Amino acid sequence: MSSNFPYQFPFAKYPAVRLALLFITGILIAVNLSIGIPYWGSGFVIILSVLIITEFFFRKTLGPSTLYIVTTCYLAGIIIFGALWQTIFDLKGQPASAQLLSAYTWETVEVKGTIYNIKQTSTGKYQLDIATDTTSVQDSLKWNEPYNLRAIYDPAGNPLPKSAKLGSRIHFTATVYPLEAKSNPHEFDYKQYLISQEIYAQAGIEEIHSIKPDTRWFSWNTLRQWTLSRINQNFTRETIPLAKALLMGYKNELDREDKIAFSRVGLSHIMAVSGLHVGFILAPFWFLIPFFWTLRRGKQLGLVLLIILLVGYAGLTGFSASVVRASITGGLITYGRLFHKARDSINLTAIAALIILLINPNELFEIGFQLSFSAVFIILLTLPVLQQIIPDRIRFRWYGVPVMVMIVSIVVQLGLYPLLSYYFGEFSLSGPVANAMVVPILSFVVPFALLLLPVSALFPDLGYLLNTPCRWFLDFLQWFVSTASTWNWSWIQTPSTGIFVFLIWFTAILLIASFPISKYRWKLLSLFLLLLCLQQGTKLYHTLKTPTLQITMLDVGQGDATFIKTPSGKHILIDAGRWTPTYNSGRYVIIPHLKALGIQKLDAVFLSHPHADHIGGIVELIREVPIDTIYNSGFAYESNLYKNYLKLADERRIPVKPLHAGMEITIDPMLQTFIYGPDPANNHSDPNEQSLVLELIYGDTQFLFTGDAGASQEKRLIANYGRLINTDFLKVGHHGSRTSSSPYFLQQVTPDISAISLGKRNKFDHPHTQAIEHLLQSGTEVSFTSLDGALQFVSNGKTIIRKKWR
Repeated sequence: MSSNFPYQFPFAKYPAVRLALLFITGILIAVNLSIGIPYWGSGFVIILSVLIITEFFFRKTLGPSTLYIVTTCYLAGIIIFGALWQTIFDLKGQPASAQLLSAYTWETVEVKGTIYNIKQTSTGKYQLDIATDTTSVQDSLKWNEPYNLRAIYDPAGNPLPKSAKLGSRIHFTATVYPLEAKSNPHEFDYKQYLISQEIYAQAGIEEIHSIKPDTRWFSWNTLRQWTLSRINQNFTRETIPLAKALLMGYKNELDREDKIAFSRVGLSHIMAVSGLHVGFILAPFWFLIPFFWTLRRGKQLGLVLLIILLVGYAGLTGFSASVVRASITGGLITYGRLFHKARDSINLTAIAALIILLINPNELFEIGFQLSFSAVFIILLTLPVLQQIIPDRIRFRWYGVPVMVMIVSIVVQLGLYPLLSYYFGEFSLSGPVANAMVVPILSFVVPFALLLLPVSALFPDLGYLLNTPCRWFLDFLQWFVSTASTWNWSWIQTPSTGIFVFLIWFTAILLIASFPISKYRWKLLSLFLLLLCLQQGTKLYHTLKTPTLQITMLDVGQGDATFIKTPSGKHILIDAGRWTPTYNSGRYVIIPHLKALGIQKLDAVFLSHPHADHIGGIVELIREVPIDTIYNSGFAYESNLYKNYLKLADERRIPVKPLHAGMEITIDPMLQTFIYGPDPANNHSDPNEQSLVLELIYGDTQFLFTGDAGASQEKRLIANYGRLINTDFLKVGHHGSRTSSSPYFLQQVTPDISAISLGKRNKFDHPHTQAIEHLLQSGTEVSFTSLDGALQFVSNGKTIIRKKWR
């Protein structure tokens, strides 16, 4: 007999999921609305009062209208509480002691504290994270309030003392550095990252006065240092960095290239100690649970051992957020099995998320939180359906485990596609195969290697001998990752995803999970198709809009790099930023920007002249990004950087074409590109005065880029072109130096908008007062990358508007 009642989703079966979603909704509302605590608090009290009163009447009347009011108050109350909780945490912010320290930016202070993290960067400098307890300023002010400080130590003068270890007490003099927000769109937000690590201050160490070992009988830092020492003892020099990452999540010694390689092969998660590793640790305990059931107080003993195991491993990893998340989730599930409680994994995972958000609601915006819980929910929702599809003859054979690992890996990789694309701009295609090969072996290697650490402390030779299979596996893993990451099909670059992609992917996961429920399945399929239609409609709307010329003057410090997207979708770069022995703008600014936008090719690169602050990132760009053509000024320059980029471009068969005044380049049929300099008759020996000068014209709007052209070249431009170089937008020459922006030049150019690319507190004292006075007297509006970060401008062919990105 068929039922006349429509299928209804069993919300009552998932109370924790409902609570978590409502709480998260409140957090998101609070983040996007600037409403103070009194308003949220008053709203919560009112809702709670109405709920209590209505509940009282509901129990007596049992009326449906009263039930609706109670339900509405219940839902609204949780949302408002989430918003209130988020607002309270936002007000906590920076500790008072760190705020006081920031008032002494660029001044010298004395600091005492305990080292809890040490990392050597790719530049050779050390980052010491210090739990500070004493701070002194010029012997006149001293405070003993605690705060966390990141101290930078440059070993160029003196190497970092070997006594600097985790848990060591350190006393030093340092210069306070400012903590600044990110200065480019899509750039890694270093300040926000430090805040997420509860670090609110930064300083450069000038002199270390003393370093003393930790004298306490036990501390987590001491335990971590002991573990790191045992790993050094049990592994070879080549495998030590990877072993520390796999066993403890300690990635401070891994090279940047190794991290990128693991990411491209889809194995970066095995180095971020989280649910996978906690699962490895809990697996032996899980098999011991039936034994605890046979003991009189076995359950209680098992619970104590479970807590010791999870807290101990979390402490070993420095109580990283990922391990804490996984420990709470795994602990709840294991507790349920130990005490014969209901073990609904979906509810327990939601409870873990709720606990973490109650501890710190800002965890919601951490990539680790998003990836961890997204992966877990994807597995929990889709795995039951996948298990029904896979025949038993495959699932229960010897190859069933790697097949399931591969299938789960494929599902998780696809399910996390929006997040991976949004944060990293890359997607691993080899991940499923790599995980099927590595994860099963890793499930034995991790607990076995950890178990051998205390053995090696007592019997070093025996521990090293028994650890031989682990070393062999890590040797193989390093070889496999370094090889696979070079395969062209191993990974693809992806554009940053929008809201529709997230909604479509989320609906698709729910659709797969709902396959056994026909009525619910068709509703989700309809929603899925509706979202696809809306996405395509949005794309159609954008294609029908007037095409725009988009210009982004990236903040590369004391250098130049401007990215341009033409009306027809071509991509141009004018100059490639700066270079130093430890830094280049290509790697840290330009390439991340291109990846975030999903740009896989540059149609043209213009290099105004061969100084390192204008071609600094070109070698990195040639290596990482396909380039159609490189245009330069033709000025031959004696520098290794200049010669290297010409040689590498020749090897990659990228044409390098010198330009001169009077030429026109066609990159986009909707855009005119005129070359005004250098003048072939100009024999000036200064590369600045031979700068490539070009103007882009789109519709009625004009953009003039002058490189580092000085007064001499400006005179030639006026003499040769006069009012022809009148423009709407001027990229100010030579970073606002006194040698550029002469009055007679500005009188002819008459820009409405002028933009200067330069570094804050640069050694050249740019911008010069004289140049700024000339610009302001001309009536132009002046912007600086040193003050505003990246500068973005958009032209529809008629007007130019400044676009705010933060």
